[in-house]
Amino acid sequence: MPIACNPHEELLRQERIALLRKLEELGYSIAYYVLRCEELAVEATRAALLAAGGDGELHGLPAEAQREKFARLAMNSAIAVRRDRLLRHAE
Repeated sequence: MPIACNPHEELLRQERIALLRKLEELGYSIAYYVLRCEELAVEATRAALLAAGGDGELHGLPAEAQREKFARLAMNSAIAVRRDRLLRHAE
């Protein structure tokens, strides 16, 4: 049986999910621009969303700062995915 959250925690969780859903398209756009590959862009976007979900500060920032911070996360994730793919091919 899952542990029930209190109403305040549940509201915060729902707000975080809504924020991540709003940022998802931005992340994918950036990742696809960098990687030019749908599969890799999805991988990078997923990594950026996971990182953003664990970022306790992101939710409390103003909307524009959230977008800027997430854009950096998406860019860094795309670069990391590209680097990892190049390293795998070099082996």
